[in-house]
Amino acid sequence: MGPESGAAAIPDLAQRVQQLGWYHTLELAPGVVTNGMFDLRPYVGRYGLPDSLHGMRVLDVGTWDGFWAFELERRGAAEVIALDLDDERALDYPPRRRPQRFPDGRRGDGFRLAKEVLGSRVQRVVGNIYDADPGVLGTFDLVFCGMVLLHLRDQLLALERIARLCRGTLISAEEPDPSVGWLPFPAVRYRADRDAAVVFWLPSRRAWRRMMWTAGFDRVREHDRFRVPSTHGFSVRHVINHASGSVIAGQSV
Repeated sequence: MGPESGAAAIPDLAQRVQQLGWYHTLELAPGVVTNGMFDLRPYVGRYGLPDSLHGMRVLDVGTWDGFWAFELERRGAAEVIALDLDDERALDYPPRRRPQRFPDGRRGDGFRLAKEVLGSRVQRVVGNIYDADPGVLGTFDLVFCGMVLLHLRDQLLALERIARLCRGTLISAEEPDPSVGWLPFPAVRYRADRDAAVVFWLPSRRAWRRMMWTAGFDRVREHDRFRVPSTHGFSVRHVINHASGSVIAGQSV
């Protein structure tokens, strides 16, 4: 337990938690749970994570509050790198939807508080997946990427960068578009102008798998499908894909 341990520290911790906005639901101490938009705890078993990551070097792409990074560490990973951006202005936005003003402060404050409280050794690296290079980050036995690619302008480029970093297995969780899923070929729907979270392209399940293969993974298979409810009254479809055998692992950009 980190420096927030002890019953006397719990009220102060609860106050600090309430001062932040949270994407992930995290239990930071007995009775202190973040009010995240998504509570992934009941669904962890459906992603196909190995029970033990002992001795492995792993990467969490788009870590946000760190739910998956801390879970990977809990499973015994020797080193966990959590990649994300601190500056909201660095995110992909279509020009017509780019905010005129960005929120004050940096992204990742929830992660930093959780790391402190949990006494975690996870290393948060500030960087864009488009720029990720094995010459800088090294390569990884396991890469986890959850609900990140659907928000990117160039999903295939991001997958190519991930393939260069992955010497083992990629576990991907993304939203598939069911409206084009019946087509007998990979299909992608354009969604950049909808009034919701920024999503440029929403691929079908078949298209997600094909893009992973195109990006350099030899073996791609669907592991599971389910919905995850949010605290905002909607739920999000998830398709979990596992990919391995990258033919470009370790190649620098």
